[in-house]
Amino acid sequence: MIWLNGKVLPLRKARIGVEDRGFQFADGVYEVVRIYNGRLFALDRHLDRLERSCAGITLPLPVARDRLAGQMEHLVARSRVRDGMLYLQITRGEARRNHVFPKTAATVLFYVRQVPPMEDPAKSRGLRLHAVRDDRWNRCWIKSIALLPNVLAKNEAVAAGADEAVFVNEGWVSECSSSNIFIVAGGMLITPPVGPKVLPGITRGLLLELARRKGVAVVERPFSEAEALAAEEVFITSTTREAAWVSHWNGRQVGAGRCGPVMRELHAALVERISAETA
Repeated sequence: MIWLNGKVLPLRKARIGVEDRGFQFADGVYEVVRIYNGRLFALDRHLDRLERSCAGITLPLPVARDRLAGQMEHLVARSRVRDGMLYLQITRGEARRNHVFPKTAATVLFYVRQVPPMEDPAKSRGLRLHAVRDDRWNRCWIKSIALLPNVLAKNEAVAAGADEAVFVNEGWVSECSSSNIFIVAGGMLITPPVGPKVLPGITRGLLLELARRKGVAVVERPFSEAEALAAEEVFITSTTREAAWVSHWNGRQVGAGRCGPVMRELHAALVERISAETA
């Protein structure tokens, strides 16, 4: 099922006009919210980011926040999905093609998909990263549907035998094609700060909070590719992946070749947080 502009209907029957600005201009934003035990996790944080993204493209949130949250929860309950994700997208709507913003109703949609429960990172294989030049725009803090650079980067990584692309510009690391990145160096947790090239990931923010509560030293600063290659641990975070450790970078082993203690501790804390919120 899909919620489309206030109506719930089968996903296969959903229709959007060919002149929708999301289709012709990528003029829109999106969110992906994880579902655990039939409940939306960290929904308020996702809605906070959604509002910031909408403001970033000069698009007022077209549905009242409380109503939007309620409708999302209702669709999840109706879907009966216990473990999954909800994809939400807002575009500026359908109008005659013109670069100038039209005075038209926005298009709002969201639907639910099943996602299998995450495997314990300590028992899973490490991910392989492939470095790609970061030539994206400088508003990556907006969760824009204009993801072609990320798609190209991810496919370049897969073609190289890797699992994920990591963006690097003049030796400095920003983030991955669909995840944030962390390293552990000297016992310190380091991640690039949110800004022109770094999305404020929900899981990223949660892990930083949990790390500080656990007494882990945290620094938000840029780090170089050379630092990452020499780090004790490298891992990535995202809503759908939670946290996943990295074993190789451009074919070269990083860290100790296994899931490190800092990531294991933080992932365990994240699982506790998820359980407390969605039990």
